[in-house]
Amino acid sequence: MESGRDVSRDADGRRKYDSTRRQADAESRHRRIVDEATKLFLDNGFVATSIGQIADAAGVSPQTIYATFGSKAGVLGRAIDVAVVGDFADVPIFDRFPGLKTEADLTVYAGFLRNINERVAPLIRVMEQASAADPSLGELRSTLIDRLRDDCRRWINELGPKALRKGLPAQEAADVMAVTGSPYVYSFFTVDAGWSPQQYERWIAHALPELLLR
Repeated sequence: MESGRDVSRDADGRRKYDSTRRQADAESRHRRIVDEATKLFLDNGFVATSIGQIADAAGVSPQTIYATFGSKAGVLGRAIDVAVVGDFADVPIFDRFPGLKTEADLTVYAGFLRNINERVAPLIRVMEQASAADPSLGELRSTLIDRLRDDCRRWINELGPKALRKGLPAQEAADVMAVTGSPYVYSFFTVDAGWSPQQYERWIAHALPELLLR
């Protein structure tokens, strides 16, 4: 039996596939692949996770994964992108923060960073641990660092040169901001040093003004 939601008819009465439904199905598959891959990467690591395992968990074919993401590294890259922003909406991370205008905004930014790093730092560790085994992960790492530095340049530009510590160039300030708030530093504190996420947030809220502002 045909459902009106699934098919429609053109002027000659011939059936047309509902493109909206088709797009929704594709988006659902995309999300399942990313969600299941994220679980497998975190549980088993990158090397021990195969495209076949991801496909089985997501209920799709390996060919679908290759056609959508290109490679296993592409799947991890997409999983990291989703973890950074926290959802599948096509809104860049820079546009998700209201902006940096004052020192008080840096305190809010500290909480923003903590939320990001709680989501993405475990996947970044997966990437780092497997980078020697897959050269394409080195390319992914470089891309992620470039994005982080670019976002920080834009936030430093919002603060403006008059807000920065005397003698601190904007580019250097952006790099200081990038490394201080990076997933690598978050992982060091919360995994290696045993800090709580709350401790990390308090440190960021104190460290960034001290490092960046007059």
